[in-house]
Amino acid sequence: MRYFTLPLVLSFLFPANNSAAASSPQDAQTEYHALLALSRAQLPLSLRSGSDEAAKIAWFRQHKEQLHGRGAAFLERYAADSLRWDVLVLLRYGGEEREKISRSGSRQLVPVPESKAAWDKKYFRSLEVLLAAPDASASARGEALRQLIDQTARSALFAPAEAPQAIPRVRGWLDQYDREFPRSRNVVGLYHTYANLLDAAAPDLCVAFLAELEQRYQQRQNLDKQVQEEVVAGHRRALQAQALPMDELWARLRELDAVVGDPARYRGKVVLVAFGPVTYDTFMEALEDLHSQYAMAGLVILQVVSFDPAYGLPPESEQRRNLEKIVAIRKWPWAVLWSPRDHFEFVKKWGCNTIPARMLIGRDGRLISDRYSPFSVSIPRELARSASEER
Repeated sequence: MRYFTLPLVLSFLFPANNSAAASSPQDAQTEYHALLALSRAQLPLSLRSGSDEAAKIAWFRQHKEQLHGRGAAFLERYAADSLRWDVLVLLRYGGEEREKISRSGSRQLVPVPESKAAWDKKYFRSLEVLLAAPDASASARGEALRQLIDQTARSALFAPAEAPQAIPRVRGWLDQYDREFPRSRNVVGLYHTYANLLDAAAPDLCVAFLAELEQRYQQRQNLDKQVQEEVVAGHRRALQAQALPMDELWARLRELDAVVGDPARYRGKVVLVAFGPVTYDTFMEALEDLHSQYAMAGLVILQVVSFDPAYGLPPESEQRRNLEKIVAIRKWPWAVLWSPRDHFEFVKKWGCNTIPARMLIGRDGRLISDRYSPFSVSIPRELARSASEER
């Protein structure tokens, strides 16, 4: 398989060549819309409902190669066309990938860390160039800002030393997004991402940011209700949940399975509850790793798999049957519960706003407060606590 390097993708930063000069705007429009459709293509239903992981991986590889190959060709051919920026933001996920087989035999396509890091470094620099370009469209600018906010904030969560510098950069882009796209529905997700960063690195700033949003979104329109409920109230629930018993969570788990969801089974134990829609299986390798590392030391994993109501997907009963087939094949050594609720409907009570979502419950039956710490730190630390120790 060929991989397209970023210097080729960034060829639009240099003067247009003869082929670009000979190309018509109509051709550029036609090819851009074809690339846009390609970027939005979904796994065929015949593969989505099956268990042929090799075929799924082949489809994703072929799709990525086609998108990046045609995208690089566009940027080279139409180097002076303003649509180059719209094409650039379609090429978010670049770099080499490899197939990985887990201990249970499942196949996954994962990025090669060094290749991904090199791609991201150059790609996100190019997005900052985009924001300074006078001919970039509003849609390209909006997507560039969204990607910069998301990438910078998430990266800082995994590298705490970067957080102090990341916070003002992300806030600057967020303010710019608000100015250029006032009351866009996309801000709900962006506010979540920024609040997560503040919650992890600067809790006082997080509290102030939530109060700011509460004052700003008071028009009682749908967007205001979303921001108030999903961002402001959601993050406040997360902060409050750290100090409260998890009675409501266990009540919901008992509704799914009276035996597995009985909290008495887990008294004095460390429990990782992992949530995700049935169509989102890329985090299973991480769960397998955690089980392999910590199960013998006492970690208990519970997995809650939720119905995915997205348009075009099978009904709830069929998704549940597909899950049962997957569990039978992979033979995971932990309990797997099926939830007919949407993923976010289930987890929003505790301020969770990500896919997947995880809650680490300590020996005292409460959420681990530093929920942004790597599990490689928080799990062994909690396992080492005495069952009778009070926090």
